[in-house]
Amino acid sequence: MAGLAVAALLVATVFSTVASVDVASGSCEVINDANPDLADRCELSGFERNGGAFLLLALLAAVMAWGAGVGRSRPAATALAAVGVAVLAWALLVDLPVTDETGALGQNFEGATAAAGVGLTLEIAAGLLALAAGAARLLARD
Repeated sequence: MAGLAVAALLVATVFSTVASVDVASGSCEVINDANPDLADRCELSGFERNGGAFLLLALLAAVMAWGAGVGRSRPAATALAAVGVAVLAWALLVDLPVTDETGALGQNFEGATAAAGVGLTLEIAAGLLALAAGAARLLARD
């Protein structure tokens, strides 16, 4: 069940906001009227940050969770833990650093602030859960 929850969390990250920029002088709707390309930087979704790779990892996690849980496969458990490590690495090394960058919006709008979105939290939770589920199967006695 934990592996299937991992898959669901990974799918949710694709559609969630990973990082956002708040423009103190106006909303993104105002910016959208003036410069649509710049307004696209207001919120970065999981798909924009990882290009849909988490959808593939979600599918892999679901299959490996089935193999580790139902099939009692140790290689599947190892693969599930590896998915967790990959997701955590992406979240902490790639996505986390951009959560405090205002980018082009910060250059054009004084007072712009950046913040992490719920998508980053979902990524970290999915990675930890996948790692824990894989490790639990590897440590379990047959």
